[in-house]
Amino acid sequence: MEYVTTISPDQPITITIGNFDGVHKGHQRLMHVLRKTAEELNCKPVLATFSPHTLMVVRPDIDLLYLTTLEEKLALTKKYAGIADNIVINFTPAVATMNAHEFMDSLSRHFTIKGIVVGAHFSFGHNRTGDISFLEHYGQQHEILVRTISWEEADGTRISSTRIRALVSEGQVAGANELLGHPVTLSEVVRHGDHRGRLLGFPTANLIPEAHKLIPANGVYAVRVSMSNTAASDVTQLNPVYNGVANIGVRPTFNGKERMVEAHLFDVQPDLYDKRITVDFIARLRSEQRFASIDALKSQIASDVQQARQILNVGG
Repeated sequence: MEYVTTISPDQPITITIGNFDGVHKGHQRLMHVLRKTAEELNCKPVLATFSPHTLMVVRPDIDLLYLTTLEEKLALTKKYAGIADNIVINFTPAVATMNAHEFMDSLSRHFTIKGIVVGAHFSFGHNRTGDISFLEHYGQQHEILVRTISWEEADGTRISSTRIRALVSEGQVAGANELLGHPVTLSEVVRHGDHRGRLLGFPTANLIPEAHKLIPANGVYAVRVSMSNTAASDVTQLNPVYNGVANIGVRPTFNGKERMVEAHLFDVQPDLYDKRITVDFIARLRSEQRFASIDALKSQIASDVQQARQILNVGG
């Protein structure tokens, strides 16, 4: 089993294991229990996750679109759950065939595990034989404390990444944000475009998402944009946050073909080319549409900007 980690083998740790796509409210609650448990055991709380997402290996027939890339997931885990350390397991077909015992033995050989915190319905290993009773038995044998918690619920329904993906794919970012406990996010490097936005009077930062990254349905959104500082070790370190609007789509007025995200920032024009930025989607304004003329498009963008300023509570 190959992995990348921030942890040394002799460092006592308490772990949680899973894909944690989106790092939603349920995940965050579990991670807060993880931190508390780690404090009790006098060791570090650690996120053990997989790259790629396990379904991409065990169900390659599914065209999976994930809420968060690995980089986004680790950043959100640090920001919203206070878990800075991680074990990223390279999930291969060989790892997928490991039974629960083999998987835990491999982890235990490489790390000093003192505790495990998982969701009540958690299971892992080939044919998902590693259920809670297995973990509890394994924990007793290896002096590992095992703690389980139930997922958060909203409207009487268990919060799940699948449910949130459905909302995001429909463009319902406000509903998705409520379940996530943070905005739907996209972190990417700004590309050079055709500079058409600048000619229209609304310069944009152009982003092309990863192939399997789920982004909201085509349309216009009120957004907040920040510089991604993946090198920052201090979770409290603040980067400037800009308000703006973003268009997702193929730019039908200009007969575009490639789907991209174009973010226009209010009142500032920082040089963002080749820099990684994070776009947080706050609210959907409208669907993408084709306009009969450039003037009609410019008028609509001005209206979008005004509406987004009101939603984001920005003057101007």
